[in-house]
Amino acid sequence: MRKNEPESEQDIQLYEMMLNRRRWDRLQGYMAGITVPFICTLIDWPLRHVLGPASILMTYLLGVFLVASRYGRGASIIASLLSAPVFAFYFASPIFSFAISDLENIIGLGVMIVVANVTSNFLERVQLQAEISKQRENRANALYRLSQALSDAHNQQSVAGIAVSHIYDDFGALSVLLFPDQEFQLHYPSDIPLEHSLRGVDLQIAQQTYQQHTAKQTSKSTGPIAYYPLERSQTIQGVLAIESPAGADLASPELITFFDTFLNLISQTLERLNLTEKANNANLQAETESLRNALLSAISHDLRTPLTRIIGAGTALVENNADFSAEEKLDFNRVILDEAQRMSELTSKMLDMARLTAGEIILHQEWNALEEIVGSALNRLEKNIGTRPIRTLLPDHLPLLWIDAVLVEQVLTNLIENAIKYTPAGSPIDISAELSASNLTVNVSDYGFGIPQGMEEKVFDKFYRLESESHQGGVGLGLTLCRAIIEAHGGTIQAANQYGKGASFIINLPIHEPPTLNCFEEMAS
Repeated sequence: MRKNEPESEQDIQLYEMMLNRRRWDRLQGYMAGITVPFICTLIDWPLRHVLGPASILMTYLLGVFLVASRYGRGASIIASLLSAPVFAFYFASPIFSFAISDLENIIGLGVMIVVANVTSNFLERVQLQAEISKQRENRANALYRLSQALSDAHNQQSVAGIAVSHIYDDFGALSVLLFPDQEFQLHYPSDIPLEHSLRGVDLQIAQQTYQQHTAKQTSKSTGPIAYYPLERSQTIQGVLAIESPAGADLASPELITFFDTFLNLISQTLERLNLTEKANNANLQAETESLRNALLSAISHDLRTPLTRIIGAGTALVENNADFSAEEKLDFNRVILDEAQRMSELTSKMLDMARLTAGEIILHQEWNALEEIVGSALNRLEKNIGTRPIRTLLPDHLPLLWIDAVLVEQVLTNLIENAIKYTPAGSPIDISAELSASNLTVNVSDYGFGIPQGMEEKVFDKFYRLESESHQGGVGLGLTLCRAIIEAHGGTIQAANQYGKGASFIINLPIHEPPTLNCFEEMAS
């Protein structure tokens, strides 16, 4: 038994109730058509000596008009045909007889019957036009709601859910969308069946519909099942199987255009999602290719040079070892060591960037003092700094920072190392800090040529290096790593040019409430 069988039985009951309601409305109309002439007679009889025949006929005409406006043409025709003999019997001379001696009354009765029928026809047309307009408005609203819902769909499953729900709401029909797999075989959606999803369709017929691009239909006891190809731009996105309730006809002329528009909206959405997926894949492939080319370019430029020097020094030592003095051998070994360390640093940066990009950064945060981190970074770069003046302007009593000291030290090391590389020898480097209500701002400034206008954000991109840096080592990942580390701490880093100086890198780190120390624990320690 199908899962949706109870809903189908309920739809059949609702349809039968609607038919009974229509029969009762028709019976009420006929009863009104019979009753209204006698009501008009009861109203006019006490006034028969005051009103003339023409006024009395207008009363009957008004009754026919009211019946037509409420119950339609059939009831109004009964009322108009019955009004004539009732008027002749009660008001036309001689009274209490169906004979009419006055020609004026005969003409009045004829005019009344004609006017009543013309008026009822006119009212029926007006009501029909109003009903058609209301139906068109409802369908336009249904199409608008469908298009709005489909505009938010982000995959095939969401389109299927929206389509099944709206088809049931607007057509009272159960339906299901069947999509092809990689082998172009249709199958049911893998998700849990929706409330109004149709189960038990013939997948073989659906497959024929998909392959032949033609709609097909089968018959079942609960109602016919139609299979429609969701075609757009000569491409079949899937197949819609729809089962109308018993007694309903979705193929009636007034619903064909409406239903075709439904299918076009669904097909258009599926095509949009398909094209969007292809465009995203193409962009991803292009970005991947661009990153790969940038990485290969960086490796070929920045790793080939130290490799060449290592190979040259090693070859000289191996082939001419006896010809070199101890001091010359030491120089060759230093070259090999320096270039190997340079390669190690470049490789570490690339690996760190790969981990950070994949979201694998793990912070080991502890309470640390900024002065200690700055001092550790300067000691680490002592050999590179040499005699260059480093000016630290750190206020007293700075609060402790809840940070990963190793990673923040790496950030300061990268910034100081960049300042050493890209500024004139002997120019100073300033490291300052400023405390605000919720942030600690750290500024690393140099006295070089600064950053070209408009490149302040570009320098943080992967593998990006300024043209003036082409002679320097590095793969363009240092600043990218700095931004990733600072943002992982909930902070920000920006690049700017300062008046009277060169480039300045501004780091903002959030301030956290430090833990309170127990005085007894301090005394015990």
